[in-house]
Amino acid sequence: MHAIEFETDIKDGVVKIPDEYGYLMNQHARIVVLYENTLEEKASVKQHGIDFTSVKAPSLVAQDGVEYQRNLRDEW
Repeated sequence: MHAIEFETDIKDGVVKIPDEYGYLMNQHARIVVLYENTLEEKASVKQHGIDFTSVKAPSLVAQDGVEYQRNLRDEW
């Protein structure tokens, strides 16, 4: 598998492949789209932060995380 990288605009759902990659015409390809966050998305993350409340660490499900840390410290 090979990878190429270029920047282009998506217009009406169509991505223009640069002429230098013309050899890819009628070929199968996997496309990965990376895009910049919108101003709304950036403001939302800054204002609200990232929500980790739904993250559950499997090792800490059975007991309280603070209690777990205290037990580790007491081993020394």
